Amino acid sequence: MDILAKNKNKWFYNFIFSDRFPKNIPRHATLWLVRFLFFFFIVWLNQYYKLMSLSQKFIHISVLLLIHLSLEIFFCYSIVYFLIPRYFNPKKYFVFSLFVLCISAIDLTISFYVIYHLFNLARFPYNKVFNVFWGDALNFFTMGPTSVCIFFIIVKTLKAHYLENQKKKQILQENAKAEFQLLKSQIRPHFLFNTLNNIYYFIFTKPEEAKRLIKKLEEILQYMITECELPEVTLNDEINLIKDYVELEKVRYEQLEIEVKITGDCSNKMIAPLLMIPFIENSFKHGTSKMLRSPWIKLFIQADEEMLHFTLTNNKPAESIVNKKGIGLINVQKRLELLYTNEHYLLIEPTLHTFTVNMQVPLTRK
Repeated sequence: MDILAKNKNKWFYNFIFSDRFPKNIPRHATLWLVRFLFFFFIVWLNQYYKLMSLSQKFIHISVLLLIHLSLEIFFCYSIVYFLIPRYFNPKKYFVFSLFVLCISAIDLTISFYVIYHLFNLARFPYNKVFNVFWGDALNFFTMGPTSVCIFFIIVKTLKAHYLENQKKKQILQENAKAEFQLLKSQIRPHFLFNTLNNIYYFIFTKPEEAKRLIKKLEEILQYMITECELPEVTLNDEINLIKDYVELEKVRYEQLEIEVKITGDCSNKMIAPLLMIPFIENSFKHGTSKMLRSPWIKLFIQADEEMLHFTLTNNKPAESIVNKKGIGLINVQKRLELLYTNEHYLLIEPTLHTFTVNMQVPLTRK
């Protein structure tokens, strides 16, 4: 069913927008068929045909309109698809105008000739013949080839404008997707580098603890390699990742006081992967690891029906200067802009002794 709908949409898109032969044939054929039928029924009511039989009337009107449509097609396609692409620019406006006048003169001349002979105007007085020719000339500029040509130009311009906007939008989406993938890939080596430093520390001090941490790291990397390739992961998985990471870190700091409070219903909710971990890494790297005594971290996560509230605060030495432009924080800020443009909230508040992050991002239902 989805494939069928996709094919139907593709056919409709080609019917409206395609300028490639033969995909554009149905659109042009439909236009001229509608125009032929429209004028056929208008001309059918003309008093000139009231004395003709139905067959004569049908043939006469059909021939007249086919000739006129042929002239309109010649006029429109010559200007829209030949003259405008080649001569419609400031350096060639004069040549363009001459060509338009020549094509108009050819069309009008043939139209006059057809009307004169088809309606047998030789039997009418001069003033009536002049009025017929004058009416045909007015029709040329009001309801005839000129109006159709203007319609062609307007439609073609609107189509070109729409396709250009769609192309720009597609380029922006592709660039955003590529940038997002690059940012996400940069998180893993950064995360791995920090964690391996912790394990390296325990290899020499507590080998058994190092083995346990390596096993924990294996589980984390397995999740990051498999699950995090998806655009969204379950909130429960992200919470578990945070808990595992905190466990990896806190065994290194015996004096660390860490408070983790998670409230709300985290089940059946989805979120972009690896949004919270960079902030938690930052709190250990620039806060806990720099404190000589009494390091602390407070993490609060609340899952509402449609929004995740994330608050992280840690202490830091007074002389410590947190680099806001580090890879971790810059990446998460860019990812938030790409993923949740105008839908997220992020406030980073460094003070003399603390560093606080407040973040809110939308949640989706699983």
